[in-house]
Amino acid sequence: MHTLTTLPVELLYEIQLFATSDTLPQTCKALYGIFTSSPPSYRAQYLVACTDPSRIRKDGVLTKMLLYRICTKDVLEVYFRTRIPGETESAPELPRRLFRALVRRSTDWSDRDPPLPFLRYLYTCPHLHPPNTNSHDGYALTKAVQVGFIPLVRFLLDHGATPAWKHNLAITIAIHRKDLGLVRMLVERMDRGTSSSKGEANGKRRKLEDRVEVTPEMVKAAIKCKAQDIVEYLTMEKGCIPDMQSLLLMR
Repeated sequence: MHTLTTLPVELLYEIQLFATSDTLPQTCKALYGIFTSSPPSYRAQYLVACTDPSRIRKDGVLTKMLLYRICTKDVLEVYFRTRIPGETESAPELPRRLFRALVRRSTDWSDRDPPLPFLRYLYTCPHLHPPNTNSHDGYALTKAVQVGFIPLVRFLLDHGATPAWKHNLAITIAIHRKDLGLVRMLVERMDRGTSSSKGEANGKRRKLEDRVEVTPEMVKAAIKCKAQDIVEYLTMEKGCIPDMQSLLLMR
């Protein structure tokens, strides 16, 4: 009896390009193995087939492609080779999928941990404008802070992420973690360049305008968490005046 699994792989690829079905590769183990072992060239064709130009604006094509887990560096390289020379894709949104699976861990994070290698590619690729770091109300930065992924937090901040989304949620999370260094990193904007002046020798960073204004709500959150070092930083160093309720909590 003839079934889908008895068809040539090339024909199965063509069927899937026409159907663009999310469930076909998961119908059975045989089909799953065939499609998971497909080359980047086919995966690029599939992603193009999934981005129907009649329903998706041109500047949203890459955003839609990045939603798929099969959209990797190798697949994007194939896709860009099919584009018009010199044509640059619009800035895409950062998909939540890149950060959703991040969880806290006991060991330190490194620059090689996902999704940093892929993000570095996206932000240095000459074929597209840098993605919107603050996509989905700053979801990427908030998630990185939540799990303590410091290299990722630093990367996102360096590429324009702001902790101000959702009433400074990222900073509130850092306060609940009782991590003064992380709170300082989120609030303060530092110049990573080095200066030739004597006052800024040895690679010292030049202080710039803060990313956000420290608020009494941050002080209250630090008091409730009993993070005294953060309370002193917010009030004494940043000059935030606590509200009456916070003053009562400090007694």
